[in-house]
Amino acid sequence: MGQPFVSSLRRMGAQINVLVRAREWWGYKFSPLLATAYATTYLTGTSLWSLLPCLLILLLALTVGAVYVSLINDWTDRAIDRAAGKSNRLADKSTSFVWSALGLCLATGLAFGCYFWTIAPAVSLWYSGAWIAYSLYSIPPFRLKTRSFAGVLADAAGAHLFPQLFTVALISHWVGHTVPDGWWWAIGVWSLACGIRNILWHVLSDVVADRQAGINTFVTHVGEVTAQRLGQWVIFPVEVTAFAVLLILLANPAALIALALHVIQEFMRRKLWNVRLYVLAPNQRIMLNEYYITYYPLAILLTQSARYPVDMAVLVLHLLLFGSHLSDSLRNAYHIAGHLRHRLLR
Repeated sequence: MGQPFVSSLRRMGAQINVLVRAREWWGYKFSPLLATAYATTYLTGTSLWSLLPCLLILLLALTVGAVYVSLINDWTDRAIDRAAGKSNRLADKSTSFVWSALGLCLATGLAFGCYFWTIAPAVSLWYSGAWIAYSLYSIPPFRLKTRSFAGVLADAAGAHLFPQLFTVALISHWVGHTVPDGWWWAIGVWSLACGIRNILWHVLSDVVADRQAGINTFVTHVGEVTAQRLGQWVIFPVEVTAFAVLLILLANPAALIALALHVIQEFMRRKLWNVRLYVLAPNQRIMLNEYYITYYPLAILLTQSARYPVDMAVLVLHLLLFGSHLSDSLRNAYHIAGHLRHRLLR
């Protein structure tokens, strides 16, 4: 009796995971967001373990928003995806099912928004901003995703800018410590530029299907070459400059060591296997994303664990949640070491 019940729960969990597209956003979006939480905590000189309830609330609140984004995106894209020949996870779902799921997300999001208002209005406003941006991005008659660069900005704001600033606001108010204005600006500019580059990558990767379906995205409007040049020569330099300021304000040696290790690893990948990184290219790995997802949060967690040994528990929890990304990096490092050892012994 117990085994069938467990199997049923696993199947249900797998179906929910597919439905909300968790693989597309869980590690890629949430690990950098938690890295900002860890880094902001590091700035305040506070133990992460003492903030564990805050971190769990942060993660849960963002998860509800991400599920809403996945559902509203698929629901409003059904006709377009059909025309483009793309799969849509809600294509065979009933209207009542979708409205029930969206209603549950909205009610939970509203409850979180009200709770965050009791902490500080700014926390609630940054949190609500992400929901508003993505609603305007997807829902007619606004549907900013079809309005050229307005769609790019809405996606970048909803997926990166507002969640990142919400994270800074929540952590700083929870510990009762005001973070420097420069930190707010560095996080804001970096996250917006990073978000723009990532949505440009996504739209560039989908441009053929979008043209087939007649969708007016920024890339179909200005062309692939212009979009790539914008990302490479304008957005990426802004992103790197803002992140450099962030690292200077953070003054964390481990984050710089982690960056150096990441650069060395990418250099060896290119040297040994001709695996390239791109600033912005459709369907290709793009620069710094692996550092943001894996190396950066791990560096801050190791530093915090050295300061406060109890924070090792938060490090373990982070590895349980996002360990697959670290295991990929470690596997690559192991193969690189094996190649180098083999060459030295020949």
